[in-house]
Amino acid sequence: MTNPPTLLGHDPLIEAELPIIHLVLNTDCNAWQLTAASGSPGVCRFCYRERNRVQADRETVLRVLDVLRAESAAHRVVFAGGDPMMPYDNHLESAVRHASELGFAVNLHTNGLLLQERFDGLREWVDVYSLAIDGPDAQVADWLRGEGYFDRFTANVAMLAGHGKTLAFNTFTAANSIGRLAETAAMIRSIGQRTPVEYWLISQYRPIGRSDARKADIYGFTPDEFRAAVAAIRADMDRIQIFEQPTRAETDPYPFRAWVLADGRVTVDLGSVASPRNEALGNLLEAGLAPLIRRSHALRNNEFDRSVLTGSAP
Repeated sequence: MTNPPTLLGHDPLIEAELPIIHLVLNTDCNAWQLTAASGSPGVCRFCYRERNRVQADRETVLRVLDVLRAESAAHRVVFAGGDPMMPYDNHLESAVRHASELGFAVNLHTNGLLLQERFDGLREWVDVYSLAIDGPDAQVADWLRGEGYFDRFTANVAMLAGHGKTLAFNTFTAANSIGRLAETAAMIRSIGQRTPVEYWLISQYRPIGRSDARKADIYGFTPDEFRAAVAAIRADMDRIQIFEQPTRAETDPYPFRAWVLADGRVTVDLGSVASPRNEALGNLLEAGLAPLIRRSHALRNNEFDRSVLTGSAP
């Protein structure tokens, strides 16, 4: 059985076409408010953070969510960024409430630096809080994300566990931290005994079209080492789902992800490290969501058919 056409006349996306939607309210981040740890390369220097390039009023954000619901069978909206919790009104509280009322499961992906301040406005509507944590103690976590980050993380976990909230974790690994992945796994298992933990995403450095030899030297190590470390802890993680994202070659695509900006623009990750940034597709408030996502699948397929990626002559 298929869903009826939407108001714009499009056949809605089935879940297999777009199971999860990443919604971006802003593209800036507050991570660098922390001081870099002594001897570290700086705060979150592995990340290609940007200035904010999303502007939308509350009504527009809610209209975008309405289109997402009308034109897809996606089961979850992930509020990502940048970081969705910033020290200004980006309509996050209104957006997570509306998404929940539309029937989406709501995931908040954050560094948690402002979680304590904004929790009361979010707690009723967010289903999963995905927190960044890169190591089992301050020595590792603060080296990557700044002084005091690990203390903020542990305080956030205590608060969320005290309210019985479901957690997830996002870990970036580097050459000097991959050897401690088993300790991080033990910490996450311990948290899982206090409150539900849904999944753990473990990632390796991704150049994404902007090759940087210095960053590669700091953060890089072989994908084989990465996979071996993840394999060693996977069986011990009980019911916690493990997702791994190693560094990939140009011909090896990253998982498909479409990003919807709060003003309605839709971009897609074509999956190749050779792509300098996401491909801009159009605005769903004008073109609808379903046609843009179907076009994105075609673009992604073409990306990995192109001779420049296979090494053959044009």
